[in-house]
Amino acid sequence: MLDSPGALQKEGGYCAQTSRSIDGRVNYFDRSVRQTEKNLRTSLMASSAWQIVDEPNTELSRRFESTSGKIDFTRVLDYKKGRPVDSSIHTTMIHHIRRAKHFIYIESQYFMGSSFMWSNSSDRKVRCNNLVPAEITLKICSKIAAGEKFSVYILLPMWPEGVAGSKQVQDIIYWQRSTIESMFKKVHAALVQRMQQSIGENSKCSDYLNFYCLGTREAPSTIRLGIPSSKDERILALIRRHQVYVHSKMMIVDDEVACIGSANINQRSLDGCRDSEIMTTYWHEDHLATDESIPHHDIHGYRLHIWASLTGLMDNSFRNPSDRECVKLMNSIASRNWEIYLAEEPVDMTSHLLPSPFEFIVENGNEGELRPRRGLYKGRFPDTHGNVLGARWKLLPEMLTT
Repeated sequence: MLDSPGALQKEGGYCAQTSRSIDGRVNYFDRSVRQTEKNLRTSLMASSAWQIVDEPNTELSRRFESTSGKIDFTRVLDYKKGRPVDSSIHTTMIHHIRRAKHFIYIESQYFMGSSFMWSNSSDRKVRCNNLVPAEITLKICSKIAAGEKFSVYILLPMWPEGVAGSKQVQDIIYWQRSTIESMFKKVHAALVQRMQQSIGENSKCSDYLNFYCLGTREAPSTIRLGIPSSKDERILALIRRHQVYVHSKMMIVDDEVACIGSANINQRSLDGCRDSEIMTTYWHEDHLATDESIPHHDIHGYRLHIWASLTGLMDNSFRNPSDRECVKLMNSIASRNWEIYLAEEPVDMTSHLLPSPFEFIVENGNEGELRPRRGLYKGRFPDTHGNVLGARWKLLPEMLTT
């Protein structure tokens, strides 16, 4: 534990920084970010909601909103509705994304933001302006333009908490789809431009950006169920499959930095005026990434342990996540598990990594779009009435679902 909000300690050679959010009340965020897609990088830096991140600003990462009284913390990064707001969880995440050299691995319960990039022009007015999806996209596009390897792995729930077909959950899924589709479209555009300039190069979006979820299945001989008493129980007894819900919030960058806490990648967690969050960032000053390699130390071992638990495999290619061999192996494991998950015959699954229930499809040279993954009945999540792409429920205030 840190002794005080501004303390920075080393335990066993490790550095740690706390990230806190103390939200006095939920406030309506009335400032919209007006960026244009023509010059996204310039507009991001010029936005009134954005501040340049430099190294000293990441010693302490927290979110604090004061409704009364005086703040004693040494740095307040923003003002909203006339109140000082510390939104340095967001700032810290952006800082480490910009520093990334090889790969980013994320686990989050939700994933939405950068609404100024969304394809539907009317949705760009939605106040979901955190910059995490945009910065990840910009990082990938810059690596593509430079002809460098870079991979992003993002693990989310198959669908958010709740009934998949309910209007509230469908609304959340709609915002996530808008975010993810906009990311894929920009990555695809960067790849098209790169391939026009480099003869013989043939890359695809999944070489750089991939989304996953988790699921499991059990053979009838493994666990004996009681007598089903409802329709849902009878279906479950027959198919014996369900998602493994992802509730963790974590970002690992280059096996150099691990950010772990309670903040999701959505506006509620990163806004500074809404949900209360905490995050701690770990790194070792003697084990940092270089342009050529990632450090093989405790954070590296921590990620390998996570991936082994997800895939049921410890493969040497996992040591270099930016390599195409690692990306292909992760995707092949997920695809093989997806076939088992959807098969008629229930069997025990020892590996739980699945591809996202959507996929990015490009046809006839268009800009591409997200579609339900092949094999899903009517584009629904398995065994539910929930649409994989979500649906907007306009009666529900966007502030509650973003």
